This record gives sequence, C-alpha cells and structure tokens, in this order.
Amino acid sequence: MASPLKARTIRDSATHSTTLRFALLAIYLLVISSFSSPPLFAQDEATGITADEVNTVARDLWCPLCGGRLRLDSCELKACAQMREVIEIKLAEGEDAESIRDYFLEQYGPQVLGEPPRQGFNWLAWILPAVTVAGGGVFLWLRLQQMSRPLRPTPARVARPEADERERRLDEELARYD
Repeated sequence: MASPLKARTIRDSATHSTTLRFALLAIYLLVISSFSSPPLFAQDEATGITADEVNTVARDLWCPLCGGRLRLDSCELKACAQMREVIEIKLAEGEDAESIRDYFLEQYGPQVLGEPPRQGFNWLAWILPAVTVAGGGVFLWLRLQQMSRPLRPTPARVARPEADERERRLDEELARYD
C-alpha cells in the first residue's frame, strides 16, 4: 500500500498533467486557426487593386501623426494602415493619385505632404537654406582670401612728445621713493 504522501504527490502530478494538456491543446488550436485564417490582403482580391498601386500613391504622402518623419507607405501605425485602405478604396472607385493627394491634404493639412507649401511665410523654409549656404560660401571665400595675403609689416612706433613727458615725470616720481 502506498503512503499518504506518495498518493498525494501522484494525485497532484495528475492534476498538473491535465492542466498542461489543456494548455497545449489551446496553444495548438490557436496556431492552427491563425494559419487557416484568410489572407490579410483579402480586400485586394475584391477590389483588384494591388499593394504596389496603393504604395505608389502612399509614397507621396507622409504620416500626419509621426511629425513628418515617416512616409505613409512605411509607417506601421494603425491610422496609416487605415489611410492606405482609404487610398485603396479611392483607387478602386477610379480616382487618380492627384485627387487622392488633394483629399488627404484637405483632411490632414499640409503636413501630410511632407514639405511646407510654397506660399506666404513658408517661402522662408525654401529660401533660407539656400541663402545660408551661399552666405557661408562667400564668408569662407573672403576668409581664405584674407588668409592667403602676405602679411604687411607693421610700421615702427613713433614716440609722441607728450608720451615722453609722461614717462620722464613717472621716472622722477619713482626715483623719489627709492
């Protein structure tokens, strides 16, 4: 006959074994169901629009949430995925890339274009870099010209009469204290 401690250990291990079997079965079913799900781009088959066609339009647009750091075709935010779906729908409806661009410009503002508009105060963003580079080039050219000139000898110092008078009086004052 088995001891009570041994019987308890066998009973506990059987309970853990059953729990482990259920967990493994759940994981197995989850893996099987994920592989048997329909493809992620099921809409492509329905609309006839390929991902390349969507990305061609999305390359010209920038993510409005990323602060203009990522293009719409490479951003992985859910909002950008939804924007790509809108592009797909609009392409399926027959709209051209320019009208889709205008739609997103109206919805999200100029930051969706990834560049400031060329009007008003925003011209500074286009002109200032060129002016800065040109100004820096002129500064360097002038500085190099200045450095390449030969040094002129400095003229000898000519003593002025009032300076001589001051030095003589200073010497007399100092001589009194010696």
